[in-house]
Amino acid sequence: MNVPVMNIAPGKVIAYRGEPCIVLEHRPEGTLLLGVEWVKHPFGSSNNFAASSLRSHLNSVYLDTLTQNHPDEIITRTVDLTALNGSKEYGTCEAKVAPLTLDELRKYHDILPKPEVWEWSATPWSTPKVDDDKEWVLGLGSSGYLCNYYCSYTYGSRP
Repeated sequence: MNVPVMNIAPGKVIAYRGEPCIVLEHRPEGTLLLGVEWVKHPFGSSNNFAASSLRSHLNSVYLDTLTQNHPDEIITRTVDLTALNGSKEYGTCEAKVAPLTLDELRKYHDILPKPEVWEWSATPWSTPKVDDDKEWVLGLGSSGYLCNYYCSYTYGSRP
């Protein structure tokens, strides 16, 4: 029996095109899902998700594979790139697939599983104009604690 995704409670796992995803919340434009499987990829050469190789990968190769070449099935969301210290230098960006931000990690804390090792968020630690920093990105460690990681590292995110 198929149940409309809008009737599935947040925190439940569903299959989207065979991929397990956690229902995070229902929005007027669609349902926000989080992939259960990690995508291992470097963040990029700076901590600005909008310009990162991770964003490029998630919204091209990964998106096409995930949707089986039907990317219009995924809604575009606005990703807030406010740094941990409050700097709004990076603004926002549009993405169909993105790691969660710090605010989203807090919002969905009670329904998110802890990562295997650690995972990226879209939130920079700081920005060049504030601390001359473009290398640190906020991440979630396997213990459930927030940590900062060099953007040149390769690990994963649940998009």
